[in-house]
Amino acid sequence: MASDPRPLLAILADDDRRLLLAEATVAAARLAPIVAERLTAVERRRLEALERVGLVSVVDGLVWPRDPFTATLERTPSRTGVERFVHDGRIDEWPRRMADRLDLMRWAMEQAVAADEEVDERTVTARLGEVWRDPATLRRDLVDAGLLDRDLEGRAYRRAG
Repeated sequence: MASDPRPLLAILADDDRRLLLAEATVAAARLAPIVAERLTAVERRRLEALERVGLVSVVDGLVWPRDPFTATLERTPSRTGVERFVHDGRIDEWPRRMADRLDLMRWAMEQAVAADEEVDERTVTARLGEVWRDPATLRRDLVDAGLLDRDLEGRAYRRAG
């Protein structure tokens, strides 16, 4: 089975395929596996899809369930750091832990303001809007956290430090 979990998930998205997998799992647990040749043509196509992604094996005409989940999880890279909260370049979840929030705010600041760059409020807000649904609040949070400096007039922003 490939390391990409999407084909497996696509197969599992179909109710009829999940039902067939459940039936095969229960039958195997009772040591009375499904006999493949007794399946209808439609069920055989479903069975082929399940077999293709490694959910079942057909051995000597008998259908046996397999565990593809452990191997798939082992091959799928785990998300760490800010990747846990960022999908497709946008923050989709705000972390509960303060340390994670600070890491995420640093990431957002790096997306919005380059090192040694000075930008006006409209620009920094627009850039933060590309990564979070409430850019004005994020901008203020960055200033409050000491990650972003604002000039005395509140018009220009740059990275702190």
